[in-house]
Parts: sequence; structure tokens; C-alpha cells
Amino acid sequence: MENHFHYESQNKYNIAQSKSMTLPKFQLHVHDCYELYYFISGDVTYYIEGQSYEIKNNDILIINNQELHKPVFNSDLTYERMTIHFNPEYISKYNNDNFNLLQCFEERKPGHLNRIDHHNIYTYKVDHYFDKIIDYIRRKPPEAEVMIETTFIQILVLLNKIYSQTDNLHIKSVDCDPKITRILNFINNNLNRKITLKILQNKFHLDKYYICHLFKENTGFTILQYIRYKKIMKSKEMLLQGITCNEVSISLGFGDYSSFYRSFKDILGISPREFIKINS
Repeated sequence: MENHFHYESQNKYNIAQSKSMTLPKFQLHVHDCYELYYFISGDVTYYIEGQSYEIKNNDILIINNQELHKPVFNSDLTYERMTIHFNPEYISKYNNDNFNLLQCFEERKPGHLNRIDHHNIYTYKVDHYFDKIIDYIRRKPPEAEVMIETTFIQILVLLNKIYSQTDNLHIKSVDCDPKITRILNFINNNLNRKITLKILQNKFHLDKYYICHLFKENTGFTILQYIRYKKIMKSKEMLLQGITCNEVSISLGFGDYSSFYRSFKDILGISPREFIKINS
């Protein structure tokens, strides 16, 4: 992978553009921050919370910090994209009673309305604002930081204007099987339970092997992988609320602390207690 550039403003946002001749392998993942994903070129299906998006050049994806996602490459075409990861608390200071810059990230169901079509990007000239950011990052004039920040805010304003006109979103995605939608809802509403394939089989009256195949086909994730990630995401919220590690492991159906510890460290790379220390 060849990184074209990476720009970071501490505790606010980081911006990167990269181009991949050799396609990277992405696992199911989620960020602590929000993400703007500007697709430049390639042949990609993007999976977000059970929904699959066949993205085209200059489409934009909006992804919040609760949405599991990953790209899947359909061919070996060169893959290029630009991403802006940002702290939503930083953006909140620009909100007022009449306009919420985070609306398009927060006021929708997980995995729904993530894609903003390139037609809208061109109509509202959003691509020009990304070009401005790239220009400031590369030239580095004295005013670069303030211009990058204000240009980014203008991008969010435009995306929310597009989002508020839902009919203009041109959502084009592979419809998720209704059975999978019910399974996803059940998982997300029962993270406090130990969820097994047998439980899902009995609940939905479907063969467990069929469930596994259907889930993977529709979401790009294995069902057990999805359950584990969702539980760990929930555990982060609980730990930050002051709930003890042992209480979290019991509450989320891990059975014992050692199982919770292994899953937490495997996904996040640190132990639950290290996570608490870093965020205290």
C-alpha cells in the first residue's frame, strides 16, 4: 500500500488518502470515532451492519462508532480512497438548536442510509471540498490547519443537507434478507445473553448451518464473529460507566472473566483494565 498522505489534528480528526495496488485484507472492525469514507476507485462491496453497498467512484459512506463494517474486493482493480476519522465531541461544538452536524451519523438505524451517491456529491460539489483539503495538506501554507478544519465542517454541512432530503440519497444497496434483519435485531437486543447457534435455531426455526450460511452471505461476517464484536463494543460502554470487569463479563453472558478478557484483548489489543486506565 502506498500512502499518499496522512494528516492528524490531535483529539479532533485524522485525514488520510491511500492507494492500494495490492489489495489489503480487512477484517470486521469498528472505530471509536466517526468516519467519512470517500471512495475514489476500485471494485468494492462495503458491508455495514448487515447491509451491503455496491459503491461507485466518488460515493461517500458515513459510518458511526457503533457500526461494524468492512470492504470486500470483487476484483483486483486499484483501490483508492480518502478517509476522515473524527471525534464527534469535537464536532458537537458547532451544533445549535437548528442544525446538527452529526444528524446523518446518529439519526438513523445502524446499517441504513450509509451511502451518499456520487450524483449528489457532484450536484453539491462536495468533491471540490475534498480537493481543497488535499491541496492544503500538500502545500502546507501557514493557514492550512484552520482552512482544513473549516472546509471539513462545510463538508459535514453539505452531507447533512443531502441526508435531510432523503429522496435524493439514491440509496442503492443489496436488500438484506428479512430473516437476517430479525436475527440482527435479536442479537442487538439480547447482548446480555449467551447467544449460541442452537438458541438462534430454536428461536427462528431455521437450521443452524443454514443460519450461518445466510448470515455470512448477507452481511459478510460470520454470525459468531458479529456477536463477539457487538458484545465487546457494549462492554466498552459499560466499563466507561464504572461497571467492574467481572460485572461486565457476567452481564454480557461471557460466563467468566477469563473468556471476556480473551475476547476483549483479541479484538482491541489491550486488556479491559488497560482500557479503563487509558480512558480514566
